[in-house]
Amino acid sequence: MTDPTQGGPSQQGVPGPPQHPGGQPPQNPPQGGPSQGGPPQTPGAPPPQGGPSGPYFSGQGGSNPDRPGSKAWVQQRYGRIAEFAERILPGLVDWAMAFAAAIIPVILGVVLIIAGMPDTYDCGYYYTRDCEVPGSGSGALVTIGVLLILLSFLISLAVAFWNRVWRVTKTGQSIGKKMNGLKVIDAHTGGHPAMGPALLREVVHQFAGIISWIWMLIDDDDRTLADIVGKTHVIHTDQA
Repeated sequence: MTDPTQGGPSQQGVPGPPQHPGGQPPQNPPQGGPSQGGPPQTPGAPPPQGGPSGPYFSGQGGSNPDRPGSKAWVQQRYGRIAEFAERILPGLVDWAMAFAAAIIPVILGVVLIIAGMPDTYDCGYYYTRDCEVPGSGSGALVTIGVLLILLSFLISLAVAFWNRVWRVTKTGQSIGKKMNGLKVIDAHTGGHPAMGPALLREVVHQFAGIISWIWMLIDDDDRTLADIVGKTHVIHTDQA
């Protein structure tokens, strides 16, 4: 019989150390607890404060005051940027000016065309045709009327150029913007836009139309497509 003092299997009733499956003893837990990997996290607790970081959270929207030309950057230096609703009335005033300048020659052209048309009478089998009265009408009046209608288009463009391009390069304001306390500025310098950007801005405005205005609703910097192309902002003059 084995000597019980040797710790062999004859020590009945005395439990030995717990055995790990496979014969290996359990490993000791790492020292230091969870503090080595940072503070313990409670399930469901919010993450530490400080906000997200990384390349997708670089703050390049209109609220970034460090990006030249952004909404926040401009407002810190030059004044409050006009919102969508604040730019509707100035736009309507400028449009009405160009329309009024064009409508007068259009009306005169239509009157001359009507006056120059020859008189007619019913003729043909069962009077189903209109025949011209010989010697009536004036081809010259009709021609002048057509030219006036075509001229109205050029007059409208000339008024728009004077009001929305030339005036903007000199004062920063069209008639509509001046009446409503707004001003167009270069997004980076705060000065009046140069002729090239101002002209390009107006071309985009004329061709894009309502799409240019709708873009302002989704742009982080509250710009129309015309503002983006011309690199401009529209601000309030009382804070400029």
